[in-house]
Amino acid sequence: MQRGSNSYVKTAIIAPIGTSPPVITVGVDAIDELVTDLVLLATQDELVLAGCDVVKLGLKSRYPRIRVHIEFLPFDDISSDDENLTFMAIAARVIKNERERYGCGRILLNVAGGRKNMCITLALLGQLLNVDGVYHIVNHEVKLFNQHLERMRPTMMRLYRAEKEEEKIKIYEENKEMLEYILFPPKKDYELIRIPTLPYPVSYIGTLLSRVVFDPYMLNEEDCSLLLHHGILERQGNNLYISDYGAKFLDVLVGKG
Repeated sequence: MQRGSNSYVKTAIIAPIGTSPPVITVGVDAIDELVTDLVLLATQDELVLAGCDVVKLGLKSRYPRIRVHIEFLPFDDISSDDENLTFMAIAARVIKNERERYGCGRILLNVAGGRKNMCITLALLGQLLNVDGVYHIVNHEVKLFNQHLERMRPTMMRLYRAEKEEEKIKIYEENKEMLEYILFPPKKDYELIRIPTLPYPVSYIGTLLSRVVFDPYMLNEEDCSLLLHHGILERQGNNLYISDYGAKFLDVLVGKG
């Protein structure tokens, strides 16, 4: 729900996380929603995992009711079509789970963190799966901010490598003032930018997928031309069929990926 509203709607933020964890916490702090769920899409890189720990502790301190979940990716970066489709499948499953398993009525995407190709793919997927908003964050003093972040990097790594949760909490509390300065900077220091999106109607996507899979000859001329142009369909003589890439892409959209 929007802060100050009387109606309760669970809101989830889904965000790739890279080596700059503050873009995640700033996203939660800036969005005018009562966020209930945060899902981080994370690689196994140590710097990324350290950032996940700091984000969890920072949100536990400021927004203790937010459920934070980490979805681990099976690669450090997207370097092929197959890996990009794998990322799409994971993100699509996360969006579906937040809606159906966790009852979130609003799904927002924060595309300020993680690798650029992940963020681009996630924003486009958001349109296809009809999310409620896609956001990016711009820091007005990015050079100074990065200096503060790098100054705290050894502390973040020490926190990550602590074996017990109690030790992690102790390190966070000992450095809370500086950590929260970078995790929750003054709102004048950054800008929350809504990425323009035009979601596809669910009925249109459903009908399009059904025709592509079961009877591509039922597609209208415009849809058929677009799907051929973008490699979802292929033509051999007078015959239309789904390409290998198209089949994998459709699996993502129907939840088989």
